Amino acid sequence: NTNFTKKAMLLEFAIQNFKSFKDLQVFSMEASKEKENDENVVRVVKTKGDYRVVKTKAIYGANASGKSNLIRGLVSMWQIIKYNLIDKEVFQKFISPYRQDENLRNQPSYFQIIFTEDGNKYRYGFEVDQEKVHREWLYQKKEKEVVLFEREGQKITELNESSFHEGKIIKKGIKMFTEKTLIVSILDQLSSEVSTKIVSNITNKIIITPTFIDRTGYLFNRVINQFEKDKDFKNWTLKLLKEIDSSISDIKIEEKILLNGQMHKSPVVVRYTNNYDEHLLFSMAWEEASGTQKIFEYSKVIYLSIKGGKTFIIDEMDALLHPKLTRKIIDLFQSPEAHPEAQLIFATHDTNLMDSELLRRD
Repeated sequence: NTNFTKKAMLLEFAIQNFKSFKDLQVFSMEASKEKENDENVVRVVKTKGDYRVVKTKAIYGANASGKSNLIRGLVSMWQIIKYNLIDKEVFQKFISPYRQDENLRNQPSYFQIIFTEDGNKYRYGFEVDQEKVHREWLYQKKEKEVVLFEREGQKITELNESSFHEGKIIKKGIKMFTEKTLIVSILDQLSSEVSTKIVSNITNKIIITPTFIDRTGYLFNRVINQFEKDKDFKNWTLKLLKEIDSSISDIKIEEKILLNGQMHKSPVVVRYTNNYDEHLLFSMAWEEASGTQKIFEYSKVIYLSIKGGKTFIIDEMDALLHPKLTRKIIDLFQSPEAHPEAQLIFATHDTNLMDSELLRRD
C-alpha cells in the first residue's frame, strides 16, 4: 500500500536553547506503526532502508506555545548553512538563545537535522552562539550509525577517513575553516560528495515560506516569471484556481509601460459573466479575494514541492488560507499524483483538520 522512494526525505529536526525553547525539542516525521491493512498506510512513504515517513505533519498549539519558533529554528539552521561563508553577521541575525534563564543566555543554541537518502540516514548538527561555532557533527547510518566527523571549536575531535573520504581535505587544509564557518559548507564549495549532499538536502530540498508577503512584490513576480516560461505550471495553477472558483476561465499576464519607461507585469483573472458570452478582467492583486491571491502567491512553491519532491513548511497556514483551501493543499501533497518525496509541514490552530480522513494521528 505504501509509496516507495529511495531518495531523500526529512525524518527529524531538533532544537535546544533557542527563543522560547529551553529544553530539547524534537520534531519527527517518522510514522508510527500500524497494521498493513490500515487505511492510513497510504499516507506513509516507505524509503529504502525501511524508514516509514509521513507526507504531512500539522503543528498544533495555542498562541505563544512556540509553533512559529519551531519553524524559526529550522529557518535559522537553513540560513546559517546557506550563508555562513558569505555573511559574517549570520549568527547575530538568526541566533536567539532562551533569555529567561540567565545561565543559558551565553550558551550556544543547538540544531540537528536527520534525513534519509538512498538507504542512508544522515544526522547533522551544530551548536552556535551569536559569535561562533562551538560544536559541529555528522553521522551516517546504513546498518549501524558511524561518526563521519566531530568538531569542537576549531579542533577536529573525530574523523572517519574510511567512511568520509573528503575528511582528508580537512586534515590538509585545517586553516580553511574558522570559528565562524561550518565544515560542511566549506566542503560543499569544494564539491565534496557527502557534504554537498547535506547542504543540498537542507537548502535546496526544504522550502520555508515567509508569513508576511508584500502583495505587489516578491512572490507575485516569481509566479509571473514561472507562468511565462512553464506552460505545465500555468495549467496546474489555473486548474487549482478553477476548483476554488468555477467562474474563473483563465489567468493572463498584463503588461503596462510605466511613466519611468519600465515594463510592469501583473496577473489578471479572466471570468465568465452570467451568460457566458463575455469575459470580465479582474486585477489579481487588487480585486480578487484574499484566498485566491494567496493560492496564486504560493502556487509556485506548492507546485515545485509537489512535482519536485521538496519539503514545504508554512507558518500560520489557517491564518493565510480558508479552511477549504488548507484541506485542498493537504490533499495535493497526499495525492498519488504528488511526488512520493513531497512533504508538507504546517502550523495551525484549526482543530477541524484533526480528521482521520485527512491527517493521521501521528
